[in-house]
Amino acid sequence: MKKLITLISVCFLFITFSVYSAGIDRSIFTTAIIDKEPVSNLKDITSDITRVYYFTEITGLNGHTISHRWEYDGQVVAEINFKVSGDRWRTWSSKNMLSSWLGKWRVSVLDEGGNIIEQSEFDYLKAQQVLAAPVAIESAIIDAP
Repeated sequence: MKKLITLISVCFLFITFSVYSAGIDRSIFTTAIIDKEPVSNLKDITSDITRVYYFTEITGLNGHTISHRWEYDGQVVAEINFKVSGDRWRTWSSKNMLSSWLGKWRVSVLDEGGNIIEQSEFDYLKAQQVLAAPVAIESAIIDAP
């Protein structure tokens, strides 16, 4: 009987942890956040976008602190800390981009011990020059009295 109770307890714990696990549920690069939600899901980002947001939805880390670490060309350019204040917590950081910062970017989500719990990348690409269509120039001859 004791073995059966132990087995049931272990199974219950396993089911509980597999249904409710802590971590990052979503991580998205976007151009804006409205009502605590990203407005887009960007993969490659062009230099005409001058501000990039990194949105994360976190579950099961209430009371903990996480960080967003922004890296460009292998160098850390920003690290922002967040206190998680709920079982489901949505947060974001942003980076104002310079058009000269072309190339690979990485944002890592770190736990309090500095361990990476999520990592996302994007390529910051030069925006294509849009060529304007030729404009027809009209001329008019006006007779003056």
